[in-house]
Amino acid sequence: MPRAQREQLQLQRLRDQLHYVHERSPFYRRKLDAAGIRPDNIRGTEDVRRIPFTDKEELRLSQASNPPWGDFGCISPREAVRVFQTSGTTGRPVRIMLSRKDWHETFYEQFMHFRCGFGLTEDDVLFVPFNYGLYIAWWGFQTTMERAGLMIIPGGGLSSRDRLRAMLDWGATAICGTPSYLLYLAETARKNGIDLPASRIRKMVAAGEPGASILSTKKALESQWGAECFDDIGSTEISNFGYECIRHQGTHVVESMFIAEVLDPETLEPLPDGQVGELVLTNLCCESMPLIRYRTRDLVRFDRTPCDCGRTNLRLDGGVLGRSDDMFHFAGVNIFPGQIQHLLHEVNEFSQEYQLVVPRMGSGRHLRIRVEPAQEHLSEAQLNKARDFLIEAVKYRITVTPEVEVCEIGSLPRVEGKAKRLIRED
Repeated sequence: MPRAQREQLQLQRLRDQLHYVHERSPFYRRKLDAAGIRPDNIRGTEDVRRIPFTDKEELRLSQASNPPWGDFGCISPREAVRVFQTSGTTGRPVRIMLSRKDWHETFYEQFMHFRCGFGLTEDDVLFVPFNYGLYIAWWGFQTTMERAGLMIIPGGGLSSRDRLRAMLDWGATAICGTPSYLLYLAETARKNGIDLPASRIRKMVAAGEPGASILSTKKALESQWGAECFDDIGSTEISNFGYECIRHQGTHVVESMFIAEVLDPETLEPLPDGQVGELVLTNLCCESMPLIRYRTRDLVRFDRTPCDCGRTNLRLDGGVLGRSDDMFHFAGVNIFPGQIQHLLHEVNEFSQEYQLVVPRMGSGRHLRIRVEPAQEHLSEAQLNKARDFLIEAVKYRITVTPEVEVCEIGSLPRVEGKAKRLIRED
């Protein structure tokens, strides 16, 4: 769809959504009335910027004051068919409920964009290596792929080794997971003599944490699996909104279902395409708990030029580049974990697992990077050389001189979901 036509579609859907939330959500009725917002007066981009923001802390406070669901939603518990909660990695989890329409229709429409972007077809067999629970994880993706005709192999309740065996035995051609868990599965395969590049797996879908959009991590995933890696971005509260296509030229935003803005994180003023800023999203189609101008805290760079795949949707150049709330300040420098992850994954002697230990301000201690050897047979001289290289790379690229602690293989924690990379010392 040409951009001008799509923007008209977005504005009409936005006006409809504002009418809806004003009628159904006490939370949004208060916000819109206080700002003097009338849906019919939203006629263009400038008018959208008059709508107040929504942030995650407001959702937490709403649910604390009106347990358990808060007053920002638009459906009653009786209308809900699915419930989830956020991971809680940045505070108290937010509970989400979904109506039958959202679970069966809205999610399906969203994820069909993803399926087509990834190039998945009815000939594919998807292996899903997760235990399901309250975290939305891969629920929506699996459900849509199943409805689209893919065969689904559930991998819950198995060890990582048994998951690899099941994946091979059942002839899976695609797998999904967090980047850190997919790398751990590759590590487990090597230890057990499994040749992943020789398997039938040809596509990986990675989500839940940075990695698929970090070039060095993406290369590591693709080389260790012998398969294409695709980025999938979203969150429990706003749902999934971005996917990488087969041309790998950035992450497309489903603009027919979302309005995306990129703003300066400090001034909250709009930024031009090509500059890094915070992503703000408005959900145009959700009926359960739609969010208006939601501050995702994701840092992105917009690219509106058409992709070689033919899609005219806005793209995020490099996917999600980091998170404003993951950034930490050390030695006068703003640092994002993804910056160090990119440098680490260029050092072949170290595995993909790592932790960043940030000392207390004024302690006089260095930022510490904890890593593991990639292989057991590496000599002390090889590891020392790799450690010195990483120290110099961080010093040159980030202007901070770290300590690098080489830990025993397998000593850093492995998880199925989001890995905790950042540790702040008291």
